Amino acid sequence: MPIDRLRLSLAAVRSRWRSLERDWRSVAVGAAIVTATVALDLQIPW
Repeated sequence: MPIDRLRLSLAAVRSRWRSLERDWRSVAVGAAIVTATVALDLQIPW
């Protein structure tokens, strides 16, 4: 039925949006760590 396909499509879009949102949060956290490291001139012991 068409309504079932619409529901499946909406579920797929929501799932994809959540995964993208998670990815962007990870990027934002990484950028904040790099910015703080550079701004505070922190030495990272490798």
